[in-house]
Parts: sequence; structure tokens; C-alpha cells
Amino acid sequence: MFRLFENLVDPFAPHDGATPPARVWPYLKSHFGNFGRWMWWMAATGVAVALIETGLIFYTGRIVDLMDVTPADTFWRTHGLELFAAALFVLLLRPLVIVLNHLFLEQTLAGNMQDQVRWRAHKHMLGQSMGFFQNDFAGRLSNRVMQLGPAVEDSTYMAFEGIWYSITYVVAAIVILGQVNPWLALPLVIWLGLYIAYTRTVALRVAAASEKWSDARSLVTGRVVDAYAN
Repeated sequence: MFRLFENLVDPFAPHDGATPPARVWPYLKSHFGNFGRWMWWMAATGVAVALIETGLIFYTGRIVDLMDVTPADTFWRTHGLELFAAALFVLLLRPLVIVLNHLFLEQTLAGNMQDQVRWRAHKHMLGQSMGFFQNDFAGRLSNRVMQLGPAVEDSTYMAFEGIWYSITYVVAAIVILGQVNPWLALPLVIWLGLYIAYTRTVALRVAAASEKWSDARSLVTGRVVDAYAN
């Protein structure tokens, strides 16, 4: 089963070999071609998981309401079929959707994206002139090639696993709370705005620090490798 999802994408498929874009988003987008139709499944299953988890919270409240208005001696006779259907949903359908989502993310995306990025970067490096390699450390260049794979894969993975899931979850929570009472949704909206502002501030600092760390690591790796080679 795992191999089935891994083989949905060929990370070594031929591509045009054009110079990679210099900006982040166009560069990421250039690697999405092979994954295009499967990304729709990743997005759909991610939304389904978030909606199911949010719906369980809502349904828990419904069970409490049913217990409050239904006499204990007639509760199972009145709502037994509904509760049985809900139990089947939680025990069978929910795990199936979660497993399907993770199979697409872990096996199809994460299992192939790193290899594709590294392979294309390696082929691009092989097309450079002799002077290009003479003006830089071979170890630093190889380290950059190896770092590209996890960077692109992590960014794409988190877009589905973190950002997409969180947006769906928060929006669904706001809708549910708003249906009960609009004022209940207000604290969540305020928290969301503050959280986005805080995350953006921290992300900018982390991005700058990560870039410096990556440059330093590549430089040290390059010098160590060249020292051994010479």
C-alpha cells in the first residue's frame, strides 16, 4: 500500500532543465508540476480531517443537549440509531480519512519531493562551467544541493499539514461559535489576528537567522570537504 502511494509521482521524471527561478514562490511552484493532481487530494483530505475534528466538538455539544432534554429511560430507544451511526463514523470513516491524508502527505509528497528537488539541482549543477566550480567550495555547493530538498519539502508539507489544516479548523470553529452566539466568535477572531501578527514577526526573524545559519554551515562544510580533498 505504501509503495502504491510512493509510485504516484516519479521524482526523476524528465523536465525542461531551465534555470530555476530566483524568487521563492516561483521556485517552489516549479517543483509542483508532477504533484499537481495529487495536491488536490492532499488539500481535500486535509479539509475533511479538519472538518471532522471540528464537527466532533459540535456533536459532543449535541449529545449533551440530547441528554438534557431526553428522559434517561427512553434515551437509547430514541437516539440509539443516531449514536450507533456516529460511533461507526468515528471508528471507521474518521481513521480512514486521516490515514488517507497522511499517506498522500508522507508517502506521495514527502517521500518524493526531496528526491526531485535534489535531482534537479544536481543536474543543474552539472551544467555549470569549470570556472563556476573553481570559484567556490565543492563541499559548499554539495551542501546547498542537499539542503534544498528538505527545505522545499518542509515548506510544502507545512502548507498542507499546518496552514491549510489550521485555516479550515479555525474558520469552522468561528462558524460554529457564531451560530450559537456571534459574541462567542469574537474572542477567537481577536486571538487569530494577534496570532497572525506574532507569527509573521517571529517568522521574519527566524528566516533571517536560518539564512545566516545555512550560509555558515555551507561554508564550514565546504572548507572541511576541500581540506580533506586537498
